[in-house]
Amino acid sequence: MHDSKLQSLLITQLTKHGSIKLVLPDSVTVEIGINQLDANGDFVNTEDYCWVIASREDRMAVLDSYNLGVRFAQEDNTFIFEDEFITSEGEKLKRLDVV
Repeated sequence: MHDSKLQSLLITQLTKHGSIKLVLPDSVTVEIGINQLDANGDFVNTEDYCWVIASREDRMAVLDSYNLGVRFAQEDNTFIFEDEFITSEGEKLKRLDVV
């Protein structure tokens, strides 16, 4: 399937339902949404907001228009690595790995 066709189908589903959930191989789940809570506590679709959640078992990465989050169950053998590097374009970035 061509990328533009897949994107069109995805946007159509998001516009109609507000969010979708994809179950991928190896127990990975990806959720995508364009909805958020309004002042009354109801979910409403918006054109200027999007969120994505990728998860597997007790690990989750969350990205939306404002935040980036990582959630995980800390065990005794969990290591958290933080690094800074400069891209080939000269941009300074940070990297966080949970192993």
